[in-house]
Amino acid sequence: MLTMTAGGNIWPEASPGSSPVYDDLVKGWAKWYAKHPDQDSPEIKEVDYPHVAFFDTMINPPALRRILLTMLNPEPSKRITIANVAKNRWFKNIECCQLDTFDDPMVTFDASKPRESTKPLGKMYNHRHLPPQSHLGHRLVRLPGSTDM
Repeated sequence: MLTMTAGGNIWPEASPGSSPVYDDLVKGWAKWYAKHPDQDSPEIKEVDYPHVAFFDTMINPPALRRILLTMLNPEPSKRITIANVAKNRWFKNIECCQLDTFDDPMVTFDASKPRESTKPLGKMYNHRHLPPQSHLGHRLVRLPGSTDM
């Protein structure tokens, strides 16, 4: 999503000096942490979050901006987890284009086209898109001549 918005990668690598946008992200988080020195892991709020010029001008709505900023926190140990993203109030209200069943053929979504109306749709599908509880690991497909697997 960020790549599409920026017309390419917003930085080549996450290291100081690699990109003005990355440097601005690091500065925005540093200023924000300086305002909250007494808290171990402060949470960003609707009106109190790190300001980064690219995100402030290019990413809307603000709720999405805050989620992306927490996902891209330069301090890896303080980044939001995907499970916590899935619990986010804004994220839970994303309209899903997958039907619960195919019994109702009158309800369709075309995710490639913008909605023409601001009126709510008759049905809104919200699914629990949480990661699996257990991970079985990655398996490669069986290669020709291979005897294992």
